[in-house]
Amino acid sequence: FAIRDAIKKFPELLKLSQMDNKDFFHFMQNKLSNEYLRTKFNEDTLEPTDDYFLFFFTYNEISYEVELLRKVTDHGIIFVPYGYQINKKGDWHRRHPSTYSYFNDRHSN
Repeated sequence: FAIRDAIKKFPELLKLSQMDNKDFFHFMQNKLSNEYLRTKFNEDTLEPTDDYFLFFFTYNEISYEVELLRKVTDHGIIFVPYGYQINKKGDWHRRHPSTYSYFNDRHSN
């Protein structure tokens, strides 16, 4: 859904948006990577409830990213776009550097 919602911003992704899930994942084989961002915890039990990741993909030599939420449900683990926005790779770190301590520590020297 995130790719379909990004067509106005990135019309070059139109072909990807028209693929079904099976074709998309086959086409993107070895072109996807991810980065762990953070975890949300239940305030009472301190058990993890949600994990956030950036997923990266490259299409026509341009790299993009989308933030995904990994949620544990009674039926298993699901991934859903968080914010439904695809951006060019690097955008998340430009907008949220203070919420990502590893990024700040890595660049503080």
